[in-house]
Amino acid sequence: MQNKTQQFEKLMVHHLSGSISESDELLLLDILNSDPKFKIQYNEMVKTRAISLIPFIETQKASNYELLIQLLNNSLTLNGKPKYMQYFLRIAAIIVFVLSTSTSIYFIYTAFNNSSDNMMSYQTIVPLGSQSKIILPDGTVAWLNSGSILIYNNSYGIENRTVELTGEGYFEVKKDKNKPFLVHTNAIQIKVLGTTFNVRSYINDQTVEVNLLEGKVDVSVLDSKSIPTLTLKPNQKMIYNKKAKTMQAFAANVSKSAQWQTGKLCFIDASLEEIAKDLERKYDVQICFQSNKIKSEFYSGSLDLNLPLNTLLEYIDVDKKFTRTYHGKTVTINIK
Repeated sequence: MQNKTQQFEKLMVHHLSGSISESDELLLLDILNSDPKFKIQYNEMVKTRAISLIPFIETQKASNYELLIQLLNNSLTLNGKPKYMQYFLRIAAIIVFVLSTSTSIYFIYTAFNNSSDNMMSYQTIVPLGSQSKIILPDGTVAWLNSGSILIYNNSYGIENRTVELTGEGYFEVKKDKNKPFLVHTNAIQIKVLGTTFNVRSYINDQTVEVNLLEGKVDVSVLDSKSIPTLTLKPNQKMIYNKKAKTMQAFAANVSKSAQWQTGKLCFIDASLEEIAKDLERKYDVQICFQSNKIKSEFYSGSLDLNLPLNTLLEYIDVDKKFTRTYHGKTVTINIK
């Protein structure tokens, strides 16, 4: 048992840091199922990790985590302490696995009050410049893009399969006809049984996009009963305009919407201002335009996000129309 305990502690170090491998994920799950004491230890270690992160996250509010933490604080309020053992016995071997494609992924374990019942929520925060892969308790795989937050509570997979998303996520949903998979954003709800789709719903973007690769999804607007639910078929794209409150679907090359997982940014007839938003999130910079003409120009193509930012901006400026000035994390673009 001592050897298994040491192995458990070693795996937990990698799990909590987000650097655990897929094979070690399965090994950790086997250990959790082997003895209830490991489940209790896991619960306490995650709790301690979450508490230890709070002061660090607070100090980062002035930097690139500010928006993410503000969104998080608006979503949930700490209120009292849960009965950890009771909740952990209820969720049994449910565990969140985080496989990071970068070095800085944070997840928060939070208690809050809902009516008379305490609940636990699991949150993954993906800082600017990072990406994350999560395997949810039911086997659903979620890829989260830079600057995104995913939240779900301890009833996931037992009573429901509901998640809250801020930012961009690519989902490969495990089929379960008895429990539909629901994604809530700040504007829409997506309902599926088992499918593959990409959702883009950043707070500061004017539109929300859903691209369906496989299966079928139902999209409905949260704050409008006058807009009917829209059913998407494979190779269809939905765009919801938050300001105009309009929703439309059309045929598209939806596979390009998910290529950000492979380090590529694909765009068709996108303005430089729109492209800049993605570059800002990926490279954790601010891009300022001194000319409305430049930011309104449209481009089609793809960019390799593994390259330096200045190289990508050179590729975009094929006609050498603008100048670039770099100052810290600010890039200023002007017309020549």
